[in-house]
Amino acid sequence: MSRRPAPLPDEQKVVARAQKGDRRAFEAIYRAYARTLYSYVLIPMLGDADDAEDCLRETFLAVNRALPGYEWKPSGIYGWLKVLAKNKARDLLRASGRRQRLRGAFAEHVDAFTGGVDASNPGEEEVQREQLRKQIVAVLEHLNPRYAQVLTLRLLEDRSREDCAEIMDVKIGTLDVLLYRACRSFRQACEKQGISLTAELTR
Repeated sequence: MSRRPAPLPDEQKVVARAQKGDRRAFEAIYRAYARTLYSYVLIPMLGDADDAEDCLRETFLAVNRALPGYEWKPSGIYGWLKVLAKNKARDLLRASGRRQRLRGAFAEHVDAFTGGVDASNPGEEEVQREQLRKQIVAVLEHLNPRYAQVLTLRLLEDRSREDCAEIMDVKIGTLDVLLYRACRSFRQACEKQGISLTAELTR
């Protein structure tokens, strides 16, 4: 259920000062509306406290960038803030879906050499897996080094997101973006080189 908070006292003047770069005015806007956006907009849309916190931070970064161009309305600034928060939440949901699909495709490709070989049929299957391993490693070597690193850590070595973020010295949200772009770059590189990483090899 949506909850509209009470407007700031002299809100129009506070917003005008924030538009001119007044840090205290901007902080006043944040204190007045951040928790409401978190509890009544972002949590219901995202269903995850960490994602909502990340999205709240991204929302107010966007507010800071866009505020100089904001046009005051008698209804106050909350409606504008709410639209920005919803847009950030939708962006996160869309990116999450794309990341999951691409990660699934990449995992399917690399399963052929990260998983165990069937001892009852080790011959030809092992040869295929070794060939596939060499192909994937060769593709990784030609990717952006950061992309190769995040794919190796997260999907080949199966490290946690937290471990990967710490090793790469980035925030969790940045790591997720890197992984999404890395998976996409990997797929495009395979297509460019004519490498077919088929599901038959993973069975």
